[in-house]
Amino acid sequence: PHACPRIINTHTPTYTNMRIPAPSSPPPLSPYGTFTGSLFQYSSSPSLIAFESKPPAFTTTQTKNKCILLGGLSDGPIPTPYTKHLEHICHSHNWSLVQPVLSSSYLGFGHGSLDRDTNEICKLMNYLLCHSCGGGEEEEEDGVEPTFALVGHSTGCQNSVHFVKYGQEDLVKRTKVIALQAPVSDREGPSQEPQYNSNIEHARKLKKEGNENEIMPRSAFWAPITASRFLSLQDVGGDDDFFSSDLNREEMKDKLGHIGKVGEEYGLNVLVAYSGDDEYVPEFVDKEQLVDKMCFAMNSQCSSSSVKVARPFMIPTGNHNLSKGEGDAERFVEAVGEMLSNLPKQSLPAEQ
Repeated sequence: PHACPRIINTHTPTYTNMRIPAPSSPPPLSPYGTFTGSLFQYSSSPSLIAFESKPPAFTTTQTKNKCILLGGLSDGPIPTPYTKHLEHICHSHNWSLVQPVLSSSYLGFGHGSLDRDTNEICKLMNYLLCHSCGGGEEEEEDGVEPTFALVGHSTGCQNSVHFVKYGQEDLVKRTKVIALQAPVSDREGPSQEPQYNSNIEHARKLKKEGNENEIMPRSAFWAPITASRFLSLQDVGGDDDFFSSDLNREEMKDKLGHIGKVGEEYGLNVLVAYSGDDEYVPEFVDKEQLVDKMCFAMNSQCSSSSVKVARPFMIPTGNHNLSKGEGDAERFVEAVGEMLSNLPKQSLPAEQ
């Protein structure tokens, strides 16, 4: 789910011209839940799909409010153990939950960029506005305009922050809630590894020679990755380097300050949820101090110190994806639900 190194199973058997044997035990039922809804193609070039699950009362009509869940590196749909609970909370407020496949999903991130991700998120939103948000006379009747929320997990947090700054302006205006769950540095963990400096130097050399799209050595990363994306994730000041604890206040304001300015202008509210036991955060990082510094940076361009677009939400026992601490996932999702509840609620459709 995140950019820090994973343990790759090197003992997976290789079958060459052999029949695949039956599993020794049945596969578990979908561990993060099963979902019912609509699968659709929101882009034909490249071909990209997304899955929307609507509130039960809206199965034959369109919902105007969409919550888009963005996972981390190597994720696709159903990226987190709280996905089903998030769907339930969305439905209770008459919102749909939308889970996209981006070009960067699964292992596609290794040759991608935040720019590409933001472009595709905009494609998704434009599709939803045109084909799945209703409008016209129905919009005039209840006064509810189509609205978006983004829930970013892990590197999905970078996507959310980048979208606010570089996304299509009318779509940013419609985005009223952003929840960042595990906005963790992709650099600080790997920087503690012995090969970090040599890997960075190799990637910089490739970029200097005009070969930034060449793949890094297998030893450098747990997935195939270009020198360009490697530097974005792991170099100091890389395009993805938003949340590192060693960024000073001015550097972090430069990275995150647009959140408060845009939020105050367009009515956006941001939740910054950080886990006290996140396994991808080095032990030397003061997590509470860091989340406060991030929120300070996000609010730095607000018109006054009394305006708070971003607020911290510490989860003391939480791990990276909120799968371990009892009640952690529920507390986070309930906080998202509280933010949704402060927005105009679409009326239930008339009975057919």
